[in-house]
Amino acid sequence: MDPITIGIIAALAMLAVEVVVIAYLTYNFIVNWFRNRSPIKEQDKDNIAFTLKENLESGNFRLVQGVFNPSTEKLVDGRVIETKELDEKMSELHSENKLVVYN
Repeated sequence: MDPITIGIIAALAMLAVEVVVIAYLTYNFIVNWFRNRSPIKEQDKDNIAFTLKENLESGNFRLVQGVFNPSTEKLVDGRVIETKELDEKMSELHSENKLVVYN
């Protein structure tokens, strides 16, 4: 695993995050959450927006979404989404990488 992924996982272990359960996860749902947190992203140039996808044994997905600061190794804000299905855009973004970083 790369250092950012390890840092995110470690930060999650130390932070209680919101858990959202939805049947169908869309790219717009993810982007809107980031847009609502743009001041957090902009307050420190090191803050990065990310999603981290896990495949669950049930066939469902767990997607960790957040803003992480690799310099401080802190999760600034985040949530966990459990879903049965990803839309085409989210599937494409995570087709080769568990971790996706957004600009």
